[in-house]
Amino acid sequence: MADLDTSAGGKSHLNFIERHLPRPETIQRYRLLRPFARQLSQPGLWRMNHRSVPRGVAIGLAVGIIIPFMHVVLAALLAIPARANVLVAAACTLVVNPFTITPLYIAAYHIGRWELRQKPIVDVDQATHVSSELDRMLFWLHHASGPIALGVVTLAALMALLGYGLSAVGWRWWIRSKWRERKQQRQTRRARQG
Repeated sequence: MADLDTSAGGKSHLNFIERHLPRPETIQRYRLLRPFARQLSQPGLWRMNHRSVPRGVAIGLAVGIIIPFMHVVLAALLAIPARANVLVAAACTLVVNPFTITPLYIAAYHIGRWELRQKPIVDVDQATHVSSELDRMLFWLHHASGPIALGVVTLAALMALLGYGLSAVGWRWWIRSKWRERKQQRQTRRARQG
C-alpha cells in the first residue's frame, strides 16, 4: 500500500478502500462474513502469488459486473473455494461504481443486442406514447432486459478472462524483473569484490 497515492485526496480513497475491503483481522466486523471467518482466516487466501492473484482478479471483475451491490462480500466468499486472493477479489469488484455502472450497462445492452441480432428496440412513435417517467423506465426495462442480461454475462466473462490473462502476464513480468534486478545486484557485488 506504500506505492499508492498518499496525498490528501489519495488518503481519503485509501481510507475508503481500507474500510470496505475485508482483511483477516476485520472479518468479524462484516456480519455476512462471520459464518465464514474460519475459512477466510486461512493464510493462503491472503498471500499474493502467481495463482491466487489472477484468480482474484477474475472473480472480482465477474462478480462486480454481474452483481452491482454487495459484490465485495460475494467476491470474498467465492474466493474461498477458488483459492483466490480475497483482497484482490474484493478490490476488483470496485471496478463497478457509480461512475462506471452506466457505461458498463450501456455497453452490455449493445453487446447483448448484437449477440441477439436485434434492431434498436424502440420506435420513436412508440416511445412518445409513454407518458410518465416511471412508465418510460418500465417500458425501457421491459424491452431492453434480455439484451442487457445477455450482455452483462458476456461482458463479465470477457472482463474476467482479460483480467486473468493480464494479471498473470503482469505477475510473471514483475517476477522476472525482480530476478533480473537481483542478478544485476549479484553481478555488481562480484565485480566490486573481484
